[in-house]
Amino acid sequence: MKKMLVTGLMGLTILALITGCSVFTQKTADDDKPKFINGKLTKEFHLKVVTPTSFNELIIADKKGFFKEVGIIPEYTGSAPSGTLAQSVIKGDNHLFGSGHPSTIAAARKAGAGIKIVLHSMVDDPDPDKMHMTWFVRRDGAIKSAKDLVGKKIAMSGLGSCAEFLNGDFLRRNDISRDQVEIVVMKDAQQEQALRHGFIDVAIVHPPYNKIAKNRGGLEVLTTSYEIGELAGNGALSGLAVRAFSEEFIRDYPDVVKAYIVADLKAQQYINEHYEESLQVAAEFLKVDVKDMAGNIYPRQQWLKDEDIDFWVKLGERNGFFAQGEIKASDLYTNELNPYYKGELQ
Repeated sequence: MKKMLVTGLMGLTILALITGCSVFTQKTADDDKPKFINGKLTKEFHLKVVTPTSFNELIIADKKGFFKEVGIIPEYTGSAPSGTLAQSVIKGDNHLFGSGHPSTIAAARKAGAGIKIVLHSMVDDPDPDKMHMTWFVRRDGAIKSAKDLVGKKIAMSGLGSCAEFLNGDFLRRNDISRDQVEIVVMKDAQQEQALRHGFIDVAIVHPPYNKIAKNRGGLEVLTTSYEIGELAGNGALSGLAVRAFSEEFIRDYPDVVKAYIVADLKAQQYINEHYEESLQVAAEFLKVDVKDMAGNIYPRQQWLKDEDIDFWVKLGERNGFFAQGEIKASDLYTNELNPYYKGELQ
């Protein structure tokens, strides 16, 4: 009995030491992480992001020092096809989901990816040079209106993309089913020349390619993302982009997310107030001629609204991308780490 008691006490002592060590190790690891205090991080954090290839507020947050102000150092990881970005964020190859719309996040979560929106980005605008997407046809071609699209080839950057969502709504409103047209997946950069040479009948392009195509002439605008959005209830929301992180990153680095939100919002409002200068900064970063540079504008708000996200959920439901009630807007985003929403900052 005496021997068993000693053995038991030794076991408990070892267990206590092990437990104490693991608690101490965990506490040390947590203490080593940057904290968000007085609007910035207590130590620098290298945030892995995809290298921007078009106008993006991340460029402005970097080059105008808004990331530096909050203690974030952007670490550019190169390009990533839009269809693989969510996967790269889940794997940790990138921290930030810095390109896409609520529909992109909805599709990723539907596929089982633990990813959540923390902030809005750009919105659409009727100005052709600030527009989300433009539908181009040849001026000398046979397409003069939507009814001429039956049997024609429509190019877009990817299936499940914002182009497919909005194009689906455009077709539906004009009583054209998706099986009455041929969808061709093609990079934006290739679409203009493919259209001019007759390989496709419609090009759906984002900035800066819509501005470049317009400047060269010889094409007509069939419709725009803003027009489609207006008919759906809100022209601006047809361009709503979002920024997201994996749920694991949000759990492990909530203070970094807070700092990111502050820097990104500052960059967004800087662009709204210094648009031409921001185009120049982005053109230098991207190494393109500023005359071909097209940008975006941003909403004058500090946090996400349910109706913003729900616009894209309803768009998906109407056009058969989601079943009715399958996606809830409130499941896609959180404002809980937004310092302005929580009253941490004014």
